[in-house]
This record gives sequence, C-alpha cells and structure tokens, in this order.
Amino acid sequence: MAALMNRAVIFDMDGLLIDSEPLWWRAGVEALRTVGVQLDDRDVSETIGLRTDAAVAHWFGRYPWTGKTQLQIEGEVTTRVAELIRDSAQPMPGARGLVDFLHQQRIPMGLCSSSPYPVIDAVLAKLQLRECLQVVYSAEDEPFGKPHPGAYLSCAARMGITPQRCIAFEDSLPGAQSAKAAQMKVVAVPNVESAKTGNFDFCDARLDSLVEFTPRMLAELLPV
Repeated sequence: MAALMNRAVIFDMDGLLIDSEPLWWRAGVEALRTVGVQLDDRDVSETIGLRTDAAVAHWFGRYPWTGKTQLQIEGEVTTRVAELIRDSAQPMPGARGLVDFLHQQRIPMGLCSSSPYPVIDAVLAKLQLRECLQVVYSAEDEPFGKPHPGAYLSCAARMGITPQRCIAFEDSLPGAQSAKAAQMKVVAVPNVESAKTGNFDFCDARLDSLVEFTPRMLAELLPV
C-alpha cells in the first residue's frame, strides 16, 4: 500500500473534467460587452487556460476600456461562470469513470485549476467530486498563473507528493507547460483545434478524451 501512495494524479478542471470553456467564453463576452468590447469567436483560443485576471488583462491590453475596472470585470465573469456551471455544465467524457477508477486504486488525487474558488466550488458540487480529492488548489493563490509551474508545485506539496511522482491531466497548452515545468508527467487532452497542432508533442501522452486512459498507461507513466 505504501508504494501505491507514493504516486498521485492532479487534474486541471475547465475543459478537462467539465465542459466549461464555452461557458467561460460566454461569460467573458457578456461582461466585456458592457464596456463596449465586442469579441469574435475566432478569439476564443487566446485566453484558454489562463487565470481570470490574466485573461481580462489580455483583453484590456488589446481593447482598453473605461467605465469599469478590470477587477470589476473579473468579478462579473466569475459570478456568471459559476451560475452557468450550476445551470448547464456537463462532465467531459470519461471524467467520472477515471476519477472512480483512481479512487478504487487508492491513488491520491488533487485538483489544480486556474479558476477562482467560487467557480471550483460550483464544479465540484455539480460533479460531486470533492470527497474524492485530497487537495483542491487554485492558481489565484500564486503570484503567477499557468504556464508558471508554481500552482502545480504548490498542489503537489500540499499532497505530500514529489512532482516527479505525479501525473497531471491538462487540456490547455499553458496548463500542460505549467505541469511539465514542474517536472510532472503530463497527459494532454486538448480540444479538437489544438489537437491538430504539434504544440503538445512535449507531453508524455496525448488523448482524444479521458476515456482512452488505461491502467496500463498509469503503470507505464508512474511505475509502482
């Protein structure tokens, strides 16, 4: 049993466990529209995987606005996303099955998300995951968000696991870069558009969905 406890899995959240990236985009578009910023759906990939403050700062740098502070826009986006998640968000394919499998194997699990805690809480309640997770950590507690490795390093430290003994599951490029910089094994599950590129070639595995992750892959990535 001790050998099994010497390895862990850390999940990203948005777009990985729950289909919330479209909800983040919708909330951001709605909030920015109140200050006269009109975003096009072709812009969506520019801020996937970033903390809310970084995403808002990105758009402010592109389209400076007046009337509301960036902090106000962040708050509006966070509140709206949590509301949308409670109302309509769905788990990503294979998410629940993988969590259940790892729980049965007594593999410690953590969550390391760029989302603020109100959104994380909404997701965990929606998917009923909190009891399965040893640590829930937000990059909002870090000086820098993903792709900086700080959030993953802090999450692993709180779990009492060395980063080299962790598998991180990520859907976004900044998130995958963050986990790899933390010296973790990285399993990428990118969206359809991102999967067409070679951007995730540095990862240890790349899947079309979490359904494809197998016990054999677990053993190969983190041998007992």
